[in-house]
Amino acid sequence: MIWQSLGQRLSSLKVGQKIGLGYALALGIAVSGTIAGFGVGHHYQQQAEKREEHARNEVELLHRLQSRILQTRTHQQQLIPLAQYPEKFQDEYAHLLKHKTEIQTIWAELKAFVAKSSTPQDHAHQATIPGFLQTYDRVPQLYSQELEYRVEQIRKLNLASPTNVEQAQALILEFTNSDLALEFDGISDDLVGLIDQAYQELEAAEKSNEQASKVAEKVVVTSIGLSIVIAIILAILTNRAIAQPIEALTSVARRSTEESNFELQATVEQNDEIGTLANAFNQLIRAVQQLLQQQKTANEQLQTYSQTLESKVEGRTQELNDKNTQLQQLLEELQRTQIQMVQSEKMSALGQMVAGVAHEINNPVNFIHGNLSHVQEYAHNLLAFVQLYQKYYPDPAPEIQAEAENLDIEFVQVDLPKMLDSMKMGTDRIRQIVLSLRNFSRMDEADFKAVDIHEGIDSTLLILQHRLKDRPERPAIQVIRDYGSLPLVECYPGQINQAFMNILANAIDALEETNAKRTYEEIKENPSQIIIRTSMIDSNWIKIAISDNGIGMTESVHKRIFDPFFTTKSVGKGTGMGMPISYQIVTEKHGGKLDCFSIPGEGTEFIIQIPVQQQIRNTV
Repeated sequence: MIWQSLGQRLSSLKVGQKIGLGYALALGIAVSGTIAGFGVGHHYQQQAEKREEHARNEVELLHRLQSRILQTRTHQQQLIPLAQYPEKFQDEYAHLLKHKTEIQTIWAELKAFVAKSSTPQDHAHQATIPGFLQTYDRVPQLYSQELEYRVEQIRKLNLASPTNVEQAQALILEFTNSDLALEFDGISDDLVGLIDQAYQELEAAEKSNEQASKVAEKVVVTSIGLSIVIAIILAILTNRAIAQPIEALTSVARRSTEESNFELQATVEQNDEIGTLANAFNQLIRAVQQLLQQQKTANEQLQTYSQTLESKVEGRTQELNDKNTQLQQLLEELQRTQIQMVQSEKMSALGQMVAGVAHEINNPVNFIHGNLSHVQEYAHNLLAFVQLYQKYYPDPAPEIQAEAENLDIEFVQVDLPKMLDSMKMGTDRIRQIVLSLRNFSRMDEADFKAVDIHEGIDSTLLILQHRLKDRPERPAIQVIRDYGSLPLVECYPGQINQAFMNILANAIDALEETNAKRTYEEIKENPSQIIIRTSMIDSNWIKIAISDNGIGMTESVHKRIFDPFFTTKSVGKGTGMGMPISYQIVTEKHGGKLDCFSIPGEGTEFIIQIPVQQQIRNTV
């Protein structure tokens, strides 16, 4: 009964209502399934991200604690040979006290971290850390107290006496081998297992994140499949409800047209939109009959108006021609704008890529650069210690002597500082390159900003360095920088860099075209050059001149250099929009001037003039 009642209600609906209901049902299932999928995925993903963040924090704390434990133990063992040098002994002990304070701080942070964990049942690893903290809770403190007690005893000794030095070394050595020291070492050993478990927990959180995405994907796919099935059923019902009656109505209309029989009438079987359409068709047929009667009279009137109509048609035709001309102009403008947008997007994409690469390189390089100073200090201390050892023990045991010769200690003492210095120079160079890349991209500067023009030029040259360096077929292209003293200039940094890029790339193209006709030796005798000069015109304007000694331009080419879509390059190598865009950037965006001077066979020079300060802020 329920299904019959539902069928009657559906059949009484209008065609549009049936179609709307079907589409609403299909769309509702698709939307609800998608929302549910994303909701489920988001829920599980949040949980996985929390677990992942928890595991990362835990790994970081455990690593820090392990590092300070090992450093404390190392400094304590260094006290034994330094007992005969009171000043160095005190310095080493000061380092040890610093690590003691850091261990106490990290220990308190680890306790607080464990205490605030809200769902320890989700992390099996959490059960082991409280036990670890409880087991070794007083060990660091007892270790520090015992070591402090022995150091106080050593301070009371006269370390100028060899006997007292041996007594002091014996005190530290005894403490080094004590059960308390071994228990202190056990902290580091247990931390290795805890760190491994924390990494396993981090890996499990990442896998849980992936599973959440798969669950959401399955829900979305299921909802889409169900929507497709409903759409197919809807198509079948639509065909029955609409297509068949419309075919009958179409048949009547075709007969009335082909046979010129306007006495035919369509059969009205439904009260929905199709029935309304059939009634409207019947009324149309009757109206056509009336119109046929009026046609003869209209034809006579049309003949009268034909001459007037011809003149109107001619006028209208002229208007249409004018419109076509305007449309053609608009189309050409649209093409220019489109290519300019593509060029801008390319530069934007290049800037994003350069900024991303610079950021990714900068982090590890800063890490290496920051640690090199510590490595140099440690290496210097170790080499000094070796030299000190050689000074006081000039005749080592045969086995030590053989190993020293095998390692070539003298060479290592000389070469290691040089190697570290060269590594520091290398990291400095990488940091300079990264800074140049970031200066070129300028992705966060969408408004006028006072910048150093020289930085923009140097950054652009760095991007083009792969085209400037030497190759098997030619030497490197020489770049001569003749920079004047310029103030900071207000401009769009990214757009000015784009203009520099276009001009310098054209200069390289011209030089490569010239070099293609010369041998390696000819190029070496008369090298390819790009000269960049900057200077102040007056207190308000600056000038940048970029010249090359390439093939130059003919007069016909020179006249069209700033015309859109004009290029002398082969198909696929140039769009003809590089220089027009550069001209627009300099003149329209910055209120400056861009001039080109060229002599065939001698070279080309572009001169950019822009104001130091922008009086009117144009919109990009």
